[in-house]
Amino acid sequence: MQYRAYLMRVKKEKLKDYIDVHKKENFWEDLLQDMKTAGFSKMIIFQLGQDIILFEEADNIQKTYEYSSKSTVSKKWEDIVSDWMEKYPEYNIDKRAIEFTEIPIVFYYKDGKLLH
Repeated sequence: MQYRAYLMRVKKEKLKDYIDVHKKENFWEDLLQDMKTAGFSKMIIFQLGQDIILFEEADNIQKTYEYSSKSTVSKKWEDIVSDWMEKYPEYNIDKRAIEFTEIPIVFYYKDGKLLH
């Protein structure tokens, strides 16, 4: 299993929209299915003020992003949400990789074990 976390920043005037679109009752069912098909097993978003930390987990993160970069549903979502951001990672098709500043792991505990 691979995992990573990265930092984003939402424009102040779009913070409510960002939070609202991620609520269970507002989230797109077809995007949820797309995330599953892409291979994401876990995604958690934390919010503090305008700062967003996104944690994601997949068997192969590279493959999940390759799939998502070609998906019409994911592209539509990204087009909307990326306009709300001051700081947002982008998928570089030429490099076949997402470009962002990764948040390093300092401490990782799971099921009684330290994994870092």
